Amino acid sequence: MTSSISSLKEKRRDQRSESIIMSVCNLLSALLLLASTASASHYIGGLMTFNSKKNPDGSYRVDIRFKEAYHSCNMGDYWTCGFGNCGNKTFVSGRVDSSPKGGSWCQTEGVMKRTVSNNSPFQLQQSSCCWISNGANSGGNWRLLTLIDLGERSDTSKPNRSPVVTTLPVVRVPQNCARNYNLLSFDPDHDQVRCRYGDFSADECGMCNQHAGFTLDQSTCTLSYANSSTDVYLFELVMEDYPTQIISLNYTAMAAAVRSPFNNASSNLPLSKIPLQFALEVEAPAPSCTEGEYLPRFLHPTPHHGEHLQARVNQELEIRIKATATFSSITDVVFSGPLNSTKETTITGEYVINWTPTSENYGQHFPICFIAEGQNGSINYQSEMRCVIVVVKAEGPKSQVTCTKDTMSVSIERATISGVHGDHLRVNNNASCAVSSNSTHVFTTFSLNGCGTQIEETDEHVIFKNTIVTFDNPNHIITRKNVFEIEVMCKYQKKSSITTRFDAHRSAVNFTERGFGSFSYQFEFYQSDHFKNIRDPSSYPLEYNVAETIYMEISPLNVMQNTEVFLVSCVASPYDNPNYPISYPIITNGCEVDETVNIYTSHQPNVKFSMEAFKFIGQYDQVFITCSIIICQANNPNTRCAQGCTNSTQVAPSSHVHKREAAIQTGSHFISQGPLRLRRSASLTEAISPSLNLNLVFVAGCVVAVVAMVCGMMVYKSRGSNIKYQLLKSDEI
Repeated sequence: MTSSISSLKEKRRDQRSESIIMSVCNLLSALLLLASTASASHYIGGLMTFNSKKNPDGSYRVDIRFKEAYHSCNMGDYWTCGFGNCGNKTFVSGRVDSSPKGGSWCQTEGVMKRTVSNNSPFQLQQSSCCWISNGANSGGNWRLLTLIDLGERSDTSKPNRSPVVTTLPVVRVPQNCARNYNLLSFDPDHDQVRCRYGDFSADECGMCNQHAGFTLDQSTCTLSYANSSTDVYLFELVMEDYPTQIISLNYTAMAAAVRSPFNNASSNLPLSKIPLQFALEVEAPAPSCTEGEYLPRFLHPTPHHGEHLQARVNQELEIRIKATATFSSITDVVFSGPLNSTKETTITGEYVINWTPTSENYGQHFPICFIAEGQNGSINYQSEMRCVIVVVKAEGPKSQVTCTKDTMSVSIERATISGVHGDHLRVNNNASCAVSSNSTHVFTTFSLNGCGTQIEETDEHVIFKNTIVTFDNPNHIITRKNVFEIEVMCKYQKKSSITTRFDAHRSAVNFTERGFGSFSYQFEFYQSDHFKNIRDPSSYPLEYNVAETIYMEISPLNVMQNTEVFLVSCVASPYDNPNYPISYPIITNGCEVDETVNIYTSHQPNVKFSMEAFKFIGQYDQVFITCSIIICQANNPNTRCAQGCTNSTQVAPSSHVHKREAAIQTGSHFISQGPLRLRRSASLTEAISPSLNLNLVFVAGCVVAVVAMVCGMMVYKSRGSNIKYQLLKSDEI
């Protein structure tokens, strides 16, 4: 009996302890949630644009896109109808991009589709508390207001459309560096766009400050910074569009209205007005204001500000961005774009913004803005802000791409490429990579390592790309046939363990020449100068340390009697493309250009050579080596092979074959291998946003620690470092 009572007491005591522990866990979790919410709930800017069209039943559909930014990725539709018939709506939203720097912001975009019975004007508005608080800012209320006028324009016979605009929520500038921010101000109706500060009496802003040290050119929507104290400045602007000539707006339920061009001396009403709000942080002075030193500078292939890019329905658009800075390392590119746009980083240091328009986006214009961020020690720097306009065109040729570990197969519906003859198509304009056709389709299959296929690697994928193009006569420099170009790709996902993978190692290259017949040469890397142990093809991409010796050999698969190979040139580039703008010559005209090059053999059927590994300056961390070779008749003093190294630009002896004349040498042929990659050193970077309250961070950290100790332990087992590559599912390509 005593034992039973004791057991019961212990059980109740355990239950009370468990209850206390759970209560503590719940309390601490709530405190943690409160701490994170307190640091992540503040408003950092917003904007709205709209596009409209008339439905067959006489109603109107308005596609409204709005962006908002907070410390956390808050998503929701809290817009209310200010006046007019705002109609019925559907709503979707998602994250666009975020940055741990400059206030730790996250920007989201919501897409509202409203159906209204008539085209009378209506107004949407939203307000709350609070703006981010820093220095002179008191964290006051914010307000957003949009006037939507769907009146049918007399010049276009269509409803009015607003200007298209977007911006990064937080832009930053060193105190000593003057800078202009050209706010994108494109109007699809080709109206005049103007920007001004919001008016408090019209409920267009919450704090309505006009800061000293900044000027706003209303006619060009350019915000210029000259000089001000270090602080965060909030801008609550209004963007308006005015016609370039007098037009009338016709309505179904009210009298027509007249709209005139902007006139400083009058109070002409705009066609629409939309909000544009963001934060600008003036930071500590920089050692230099020259772009490319501390402040990142954009490089090719980054598009220029204001550039118009074309995208096609259901076809992925790529916007490639690259930046550099001598005394800063590029850490990120942040952007503001349409919903469902994504960002990837290539191992060569390029940032790629991807977006695939849908059929609903056809005919519309979409703005995308981006900024490069660099870091020097604990200090972060931003580049200029660039913005582009994406114009969505109709769907292009319909194709199906099938990817295997070795090949890419492409099938294109002939009906979608009318006017293009199947016999006038090639892969990458390569004569040896022809395209076949029948009555319904154009099709081709080629190796992932052939036909000029380009390889690209991001943090998550390995991508093979090629292009199918039209051609006329290869000897002509003009063509009067329809121009056609379609990019095809195979995207492979990196995995730690899979069964299907592609082979990065380049296979042997086959040549055919009159007088020599068909022959195959391979480009291989070796372990040492003994040239006995080939680097395992499955280990590609190969890894080297800087200055480590690379041993290479170009040799025939089957030795041809009485022939020798001559290494005319070799170049290294970050892509498998010897004509890439960034390349480094290793051998030129048979001469060793790089001081570390050592050619071991000459006048032999094969050529062995070596050089020390190097890295391209900048963000590139891979190297492809491409060589041009000539096959000659051995021991013939009249061949290019016999000439050896020559610094002259004289033309090599002709290999043209006359009647009864034997060929003495081939033309030059390219052969490549790679990629080679430098071994990376592990590094740990820690950064805390200066705008966060450090006491709050400490408290939150303590709470996390207590929760971890009291509530349990999570075990993370790291995956192996052996990287293979996996095909994506067909619906992910």
